[in-house]
Amino acid sequence: KGKEGGAKALREASGELEAALDGVREGARASGPLRLHAAPAVPIKQYNPKFEEAFAPEQDTDLDRERAEKRKLKRQHSKELKGAVRELRKDGAFLAGEQADMLKKQRKLRDERGKAIETFLSKQQFEAKLGGGKKKKKKKKTTTK
Repeated sequence: KGKEGGAKALREASGELEAALDGVREGARASGPLRLHAAPAVPIKQYNPKFEEAFAPEQDTDLDRERAEKRKLKRQHSKELKGAVRELRKDGAFLAGEQADMLKKQRKLRDERGKAIETFLSKQQFEAKLGGGKKKKKKKKTTTK
């Protein structure tokens, strides 16, 4: 008896659930698909810029003259500093080139001297092998009176 009564109650509960589900399904079909809050599209702001006909980018529009002068001097200083650094770089490159040329000339002179010495020694060795190492002395001409 206990099992049959529990099964009967379970069937009734499942029937009620089925009826409730059918009601929800019907309501979902009638309302359509779910959507997030529908807000109208916000257009992108378009700015109409104001152009000044007599605009000069190098002109400082600061009303405080002292501050404007200070800023101008600071700009001028930085430009001159960059120019000085550029000149120093050029000078350094020039000096490095000159030093390289000087070293190249010294190397060339050293190589020429070495070749001259080597040639002299090889000639001396050759003559020593040919003549037994002795050179013939030239006879002095004697004049008679």
